[in-house]
Amino acid sequence: MQAFIFPTLIISSSLFAEPMSDEGLINKQQDTAEFIPYQCDGNAIISENNGVFSLHTLKYFGTSITIDIYDHQISDARGALCKSLNVIQKYHYLASNYSTYPHVTNIKTINNSPSETHHIAAELTELLASSIEWYGLSDGYFNIALSPVIDIWRKHRSDCNKKGICTLPSKSDLKYASRLTHIKDIHLDVEHNTITMAPGMSIDLGGIAKGWMAEKVYDQLKADGITSFMINAGGNIRHFGRHPEGREFVTAIEDPQCKKYDYQLARCQSQSGLYHQIIKGEDLTVVSSGNYLRYFTVDGKDYHHIIDPKTLYPKEQGISVSTILDSQHIYADVISTTLFLMPLEDAIKFTDDNTYIKAVWYLDSDGNKAYSKNFNEVSDVNIK
Repeated sequence: MQAFIFPTLIISSSLFAEPMSDEGLINKQQDTAEFIPYQCDGNAIISENNGVFSLHTLKYFGTSITIDIYDHQISDARGALCKSLNVIQKYHYLASNYSTYPHVTNIKTINNSPSETHHIAAELTELLASSIEWYGLSDGYFNIALSPVIDIWRKHRSDCNKKGICTLPSKSDLKYASRLTHIKDIHLDVEHNTITMAPGMSIDLGGIAKGWMAEKVYDQLKADGITSFMINAGGNIRHFGRHPEGREFVTAIEDPQCKKYDYQLARCQSQSGLYHQIIKGEDLTVVSSGNYLRYFTVDGKDYHHIIDPKTLYPKEQGISVSTILDSQHIYADVISTTLFLMPLEDAIKFTDDNTYIKAVWYLDSDGNKAYSKNFNEVSDVNIK
């Protein structure tokens, strides 16, 4: 059997599951409020093993992020990895909806005073503009303005999982919050880099920011001359070039039921049962969205964290979708979330109409699946 390193895919989730610390990047002398430029030391571990240079950090986007560089002739791998970390840090601070920082106007800053006009970085303008555009492209299934509704569900999930108080949001609370979720009430001036929203609104970039960041890291690595690498941003897999063994990169997609039940199911004890799909190729993005990690249970029924903007409730059908892109990589999270929320027939049509997307849907606890018509282009059945 050929030896593989199998990066495990997890679902895309709301950005920053818990409030993040300042990672030691802000000067502790608050009286000066002086910002120390992004640093590598102390914010990531860089290592080398048999010619593979790796960066690993747990400090950003509420998840583990790893970058592996496979080029054997690299004069300054550490420098390239540190530049990539700087990209991660920049988008972490811009996209955070949990904390404000002295050196940046970010999503939390905007949410704190939505009706004020905020001057923002051009990078955040670009991210927000694409987010707004995808509301229309996704037929409304992707909506960064859904944050007030998501916050209600998040509180009920937290109360259940941490306090044992397990109740559902009231329909009246959800309906009231939905008044503040209209994308047209976000006024973004892309020429002058300003944003103003209706009073009471808030936005959440959890459905786009991590995949967007991964693609910006990809751009930085290529700009630094790196020709073979893999990024694993909490399960968002992005790779480029070929494996040092001369083959295409291989990514295993974990059976979501194994993850949900902490690998206690009998089938999860073997490699063929643990991974339900194998993906191979060059220059691909692989990302999954599903209902099996963040959820709570009320009266024996699970309610997960991916909220359907059209119903204001978690989608009931389906367990996960895994999306593979060979272009438009920066929209990986958006497309994956959209394909999970859409009715299956609509999702398959959306995928088949956009040939750069390949997808597999894990439909139920019996392991039944559905595929896009071109999925075989990236599928590898050799998992035995």
